[in-house]
Amino acid sequence: MQDNEKIYKIELTNEEYEVLENLKTEFCNKLSKMSNKEITEYLKSFYPEQNLNFEKEIKGITYKVNTYFNIDSEYTILQRLLRIFEK
Repeated sequence: MQDNEKIYKIELTNEEYEVLENLKTEFCNKLSKMSNKEITEYLKSFYPEQNLNFEKEIKGITYKVNTYFNIDSEYTILQRLLRIFEK
């Protein structure tokens, strides 16, 4: 763990935990059957690019944020998601 990382503990009932685990498993199974390109397109459908590109003004400075998907990435989205789920 890095110094700037925070750990949050969420207490769930067994039933809530099982629901989340089932959702995670279904999602991972769905993604595991897709190619990298299919996964990229699938996730883009949740977050259309125009919504990911935005400008935000903070203390008089305007920041412009652009998001790009790299289909030639070394890691698949599934690998990244699994890493997040493992934490």
